[in-house]
Amino acid sequence: MVKILFALFLIAHGLVHAGLAAAPIPKDPEPKPGAFFTDTSRSWLLPQLGLNASTVQWVGILLVVLATVGFVFAGLGVLGAPGLSTIWRIVAVVSSCLSLLLLVLFWHPWLLVGILIDVGILIALLWVKWPPLLSR
Repeated sequence: MVKILFALFLIAHGLVHAGLAAAPIPKDPEPKPGAFFTDTSRSWLLPQLGLNASTVQWVGILLVVLATVGFVFAGLGVLGAPGLSTIWRIVAVVSSCLSLLLLVLFWHPWLLVGILIDVGILIALLWVKWPPLLSR
C-alpha cells in the first residue's frame, strides 16, 4: 500500500508542474496561460544573464516537461514498470533537482510548497534512504 501511495504522490507532484505551467499567476492584472513558468518577467535571473524572451520561455517549458515526465516515470518505476523499476530513484532525484531549479528561476511565494516537497523527496531518497528498495 505504501508503494502505491508513494508512486501516486510522485506522479501527482509531476502533474502539478504541468498544471502550473498552464495556470496564470494569481492576481496578475493581465492573466495569461503559462505565466508561472513561461512569462519572461517571472524569471528573476535568466533575463539578467542576457537570455532573450524566447529563450527564457523555452527554458521554462523544457524544465516543466523534464520535471513532469521525470516524476511520472519515477512513479511508474515505483509501481514496477519495466525499464523504470531499477532507475526510479535516480529519476526522482534528477526530477527533484530540475523542479527546484524551475521553481527558483520562476519564483512565486505559492511555489514554496513545491520547494518543500522537492527537498523532502531529496532528503527521503538520499539521506534517509527511504523508502527501502521496493519489491514488486
